[in-house]
Amino acid sequence: MTNDYLNNNNSYISFDATSIRDLIVNRLNQSQIFTDQNYQGSNMSAFLDVIGFSFSTLLYYLNKTSSETLYSETQIYENINRLVKILNYNPIGRIGQNVPFKLTVRENLNVGNYVIPRFSYLSVGGTNFSFNRDIQIYKPTVGNVLIDEVSNKYLLYQGLFQEYPTYTAIGIENEVMYLSFLESVYIDHFNIYVFVKEKSNGRWQEWERVPETFLYGSNENVYQIRFNENKRYEIKFGDDINGKKLKEGDEVAVYFLNVDPESSNIGPNSIGKSKIVQYNSIRFEQIYNDIKNNILGEILTSENLQYLTLDNDYPSTFYTDEESVDSIRSNAAKNFRSQYRLVTSLDYETYIKTNYSNLLADVKVLNNEDYLRTHIKYLYNIGLNQPQKDDKILLNQIKFADSCNFNNLYVYTVPKSELQNYLAPSQKEVIINGLQNSKTLTSEIVPMDPVYIYIDFYVNSPFTSPSPNDLAENYLVITKTPNSRRANSAILSDIENLIKQSFNRKTNKLGELIDIYQLSTSILNIESVDRVQTYRADIDAYTEGVSLLLWNYYYPLADSQVYTQNIELEFFQYPIFNNIENISSRIKINEPTGTIKVADF
Repeated sequence: MTNDYLNNNNSYISFDATSIRDLIVNRLNQSQIFTDQNYQGSNMSAFLDVIGFSFSTLLYYLNKTSSETLYSETQIYENINRLVKILNYNPIGRIGQNVPFKLTVRENLNVGNYVIPRFSYLSVGGTNFSFNRDIQIYKPTVGNVLIDEVSNKYLLYQGLFQEYPTYTAIGIENEVMYLSFLESVYIDHFNIYVFVKEKSNGRWQEWERVPETFLYGSNENVYQIRFNENKRYEIKFGDDINGKKLKEGDEVAVYFLNVDPESSNIGPNSIGKSKIVQYNSIRFEQIYNDIKNNILGEILTSENLQYLTLDNDYPSTFYTDEESVDSIRSNAAKNFRSQYRLVTSLDYETYIKTNYSNLLADVKVLNNEDYLRTHIKYLYNIGLNQPQKDDKILLNQIKFADSCNFNNLYVYTVPKSELQNYLAPSQKEVIINGLQNSKTLTSEIVPMDPVYIYIDFYVNSPFTSPSPNDLAENYLVITKTPNSRRANSAILSDIENLIKQSFNRKTNKLGELIDIYQLSTSILNIESVDRVQTYRADIDAYTEGVSLLLWNYYYPLADSQVYTQNIELEFFQYPIFNNIENISSRIKINEPTGTIKVADF
């Protein structure tokens, strides 16, 4: 018998149960020692069948595990979750809806300090929203008072808080507690709270959630949370070197926000008639009695909570599922590079995108130099003599910036909801507060609203300056191929879908490249499209291909430009296609005969 076990280096690719069995049979026949392998039903034949199928199974597992052990290749959530644990990266779990709100204290409550107790909740059309912290209120005068300080600072979170059964500590170093539930229980990733009653003093204390315990000292009451490979939460405590260790007999109470991924989003002005209900349980009452000494003000009971009126000017955000494999692969490396410290603009952008993915479609961070060189310069160029007094800039400067303007970081954010052009002040406040413990000490965060650049079909005129006031005269004209039998409505539908995909809030970015050439090419590649032109009726003029007008939403007369070539927006600019839901009304189908005809339906 020769030793050429493989015909070539790639023969293993074609191995399966049958080919392995046939290979063994051929080798045995060459030796001429055994013959039973050629007879089905013989002991030798049955033995070879077992070997062949066992080998095939092992080969399958080898192939799967060899690729799934590589950080850059794995496609299974369980595997990527385990791999990034080496990098100290904690994947983001599910995130429920949240909604900004306005709070009014009615005349029934006297002047004074009050507290809305944490975990209180209200129901909006069958969807529950909860407070995730104690909210302190100061009513300065009699009568009904709108509390701006609360309205601009806090959010309501979809779901109800639930308590996990009391856990008794074993007392080991880096003790880990697991939250085990049915798959139908969805926990909001950022709303898990831990209280510990030390056996030595018998009093409950609230412990602080931190990204990593190695950043903290031996006496600090901290814990870290990990969304593990089984999509369950692990709560890890310290070892008396990095973070305080649980002692044997200590009791741990966990409260989490149980969200409903199927609940509908609520629109503006939806919660005005909802009543606040105080959260209550026997254990939580004991905990609250121990921790409320640090709370200033009268804690409102269910009876007094009815004297508070809530309303919302903004819709709720969307539920976000757990972080995907590709997102984990991208963010884990960036997170490891930052080492839980926000220094570069990329560090800030990665942190904000990862932790506030349910709020934001995109984010861009500029330092003070880039902000002055780009945004402020742009406003000067379009004719503003005092650009710092632009409405959107002035509003954010007053609410969030301090008196020092030379070391600010400007965070431009685009809301994920298409019903919301700008983040609410309370949503901006949540992001700023979330950055405080990780940002560079001397840097101050100033949230900024993007400059929205609107886009529509447009042909330049030699007689007038470009203006969105002339949009009604402009159309995209499509000429069909000769002898095409395809319905105009089908062509129109394909073009409409293409443009909606090209200008999608989920995929567009700040500083987007408006690829006009690719848009024209993609339309030409649609079946039965022979020619693409932009037409202007009032001057009876055509432009070959797609011609677009881009204008500043707030300063259309100062900044309106026509482009037939690709254009890259500035970092602070975000593209929106004008009235995209009715785009079909601005597209006409030109028959091969040359007669313009509105698409049939």
